[in-house]
Amino acid sequence: MKTAREIEKARAAHSMSRHDGLYQLLTTLPGTNFGGHPACADEDPELFFPEPGQVEQARAAKKVCVSCPIRTACVSYALRHGVTGVWGGTTEDERREMHRADRTRKAVA
Repeated sequence: MKTAREIEKARAAHSMSRHDGLYQLLTTLPGTNFGGHPACADEDPELFFPEPGQVEQARAAKKVCVSCPIRTACVSYALRHGVTGVWGGTTEDERREMHRADRTRKAVA
């Protein structure tokens, strides 16, 4: 797991620009008025893809998502497309649980 200093150093070296694919994806997700750029655009993209067991890294990524203006659209995209990593402040496990809860709710209805 990277230390805070390593993450900060990588962030400076790897900040997203408007020309990066991930930035373009995040700013074109449907369903919200973005009003700016995603909070993760100023972070090292690796922060959002922790290895299994890297709880602190996942927590740090989720912390970035808390105030993001496109958080809802981001997690919706992740739910629809089954992507890996932290999206919209949720981990893959959390999104799997969201899917299970949704299927259960639909089965009961």
